[in-house]
Amino acid sequence: MLRRHGLQLLRLALGLGILAWVVRRVSLERLAAFPWRDIDPLWLLAAFVFGGLSVLGWAGRWWWFTRVYDLRPSFARLLRLTFYADFFNLYFLGPLGADGIRLLHLSRDQPVRRGAVLGSLLLDHVGGLAGGIALYLGFSRTGVLPHSIVSAADQMLPWIAGFTFLGLGVLMEPPIQRLMTRTPGLRRLAHWMRPVFAGTFRHPWLFAGFAVSALSTASAFAAFWAAARAVGCQVSLPTVLGLMPVVDLIASLPISLSGIGVREGLLVELLGSQPGCDPASALAASLLGFAAIGLWGLLGGVALLVSSRKGL
Repeated sequence: MLRRHGLQLLRLALGLGILAWVVRRVSLERLAAFPWRDIDPLWLLAAFVFGGLSVLGWAGRWWWFTRVYDLRPSFARLLRLTFYADFFNLYFLGPLGADGIRLLHLSRDQPVRRGAVLGSLLLDHVGGLAGGIALYLGFSRTGVLPHSIVSAADQMLPWIAGFTFLGLGVLMEPPIQRLMTRTPGLRRLAHWMRPVFAGTFRHPWLFAGFAVSALSTASAFAAFWAAARAVGCQVSLPTVLGLMPVVDLIASLPISLSGIGVREGLLVELLGSQPGCDPASALAASLLGFAAIGLWGLLGGVALLVSSRKGL
């Protein structure tokens, strides 16, 4: 158990340790006095709906990126795999994460196009990052975040965007691919990467995937906004859309499992300091927002169990 899942267990322990530190910082007394019975069920339902829309958007984003490689899986198939992947990513300590599940299952449908499947997954990550960058540029630089965080993010942004879109250029543009094959020091790398090279004239599918990515990411962030409103935080949707890109980026670092603890600590600091909110409400909003998205992953596990019994 420790040998097979040691790293995941360590990340889980770190996340729970950070979460316990955040709870102690908010104070147990304030959490004990928190009016859990006063949570607005309609806003909580809205958070769950936004979480579902984000999952639909993630599947739709991947659907467009499979078209970049001229793969033709149905949207229903990709949606089902997205649900499965969310389940494994959130609840399972196995060696296969979300990408491993998606690669394994879609490669069974496309046994001679495994490189194209892998390329679509790489583009999916690029699209997710691009969606977060778009929301950061649109909402985070309007005074929502502290100036020090914006300054640090602005310094990192060119490097993140540069490396991301440089890699995208290798995948998408045949001239860059040919340049790699002709450069002595890059020939071996180009030969290794050839299966994930995309063809030309794929930009409409690519840009459509980026647009869906921004919408699906906004839906995921809106789930945290609805959760915040459910616990009484009087914050606007643009405020949460401005806070969440930085929170989501830092929480995605491989520090804890699914960002547990890291996300809560950041939202307690950033959301809890907003007018109309407090640290205890921000902590509750973070946990409920994560649960609103995570419950869809649990449904994916149920669907996987049913499919396994049917032999699908």
